[in-house]
Amino acid sequence: MKKYYKIAESQGPYIDRLRVRYPFRIRRTSEPQNEAVLVGIQPLLEGQEFPLYRFPGGVCCEDPFGNGIEIIEW
Repeated sequence: MKKYYKIAESQGPYIDRLRVRYPFRIRRTSEPQNEAVLVGIQPLLEGQEFPLYRFPGGVCCEDPFGNGIEIIEW
């Protein structure tokens, strides 16, 4: 079953600020049927942060620039 998401422009100012640094929609190449959308940021030590993406099974920390990730929408 294909998931449909709102247009990126309607996600609000918080997501718009995050989209400057991280892609909005990604897909794992090992699971091409599962697309994920950017939902927030996980703060780490020393001011670092990691993007949170919502997959059909739940929220996951995912490196959008790592191997095995396809960027669908920036």
